[in-house]
Amino acid sequence: MLELSDAEIACGSMTDATLAEAARRVREAGYVALDRAVPTEFVAELRTAFDRELTKARDADPAALENSKGHYGVSPLLDAPFLNPLVIENPFAMQVMRATMGERIFSYLPYGCNTSWPGSGVQGLHRDTGHLFPELTTPLPMSLAVVNIPLVDFTEENGATEAWPGSHLIVDPPDVASISLEERVAHMPSVRLTAPVGSLIVRDLRCWHRGMPNRTQTIRTMTALVYFRALHHLPDDANVFRSIPAAVTAKLSEEAQAMYRHHRIEAS
Repeated sequence: MLELSDAEIACGSMTDATLAEAARRVREAGYVALDRAVPTEFVAELRTAFDRELTKARDADPAALENSKGHYGVSPLLDAPFLNPLVIENPFAMQVMRATMGERIFSYLPYGCNTSWPGSGVQGLHRDTGHLFPELTTPLPMSLAVVNIPLVDFTEENGATEAWPGSHLIVDPPDVASISLEERVAHMPSVRLTAPVGSLIVRDLRCWHRGMPNRTQTIRTMTALVYFRALHHLPDDANVFRSIPAAVTAKLSEEAQAMYRHHRIEAS
């Protein structure tokens, strides 16, 4: 966990030294966790809103929760508090991603919500995306990142994500295609991404990871916002860029409007 100073929190900006350390961790380990990056009182408000939407979704389709082995989330509404700048353009997250992916990153709405329900099982080990040019033998810099904001304390008991540091740099040659990831990580150390409320995690989407069982009686939820390097191709599923009402974009800051520039804007 990288600690932010009181002065950095007060001004909403990391010093050059802190930012350099955060970027180094992303490049080397594939992720960085920033402590106290989101005010806890706002996280409590966001969690209440998410719990309400999650409960409605579960009640509407109970089979979806069962089919996902308890790892089931929703896409939030395009409204407050889900569009708060602390979520969609968190200043500390933006600093890290601009330092690692350049100035003209972009994203899409609505973002995701990764949730482990009580009694959830172990997810299959996976990457969220492969290498941009898989034929190369040398990994390229990060081109896709996810920002996770835990809405509760993430502990081993409630299913904090398991990740393999440095796995984002592993290129998959053809001769390992028949070997499962579980076999490949058998000799590799992993970490559990435990984190307190108020923190956020920036992770390279190429990192090997999996959701773990939630042994508590409380929903364990985190936001999941994906950001793209500007050179990146559009996602295979172009429908990810849904149209957004003009009234919604009017609520966004100028910086956020630039971030979500690939959406078509609906006329009022």
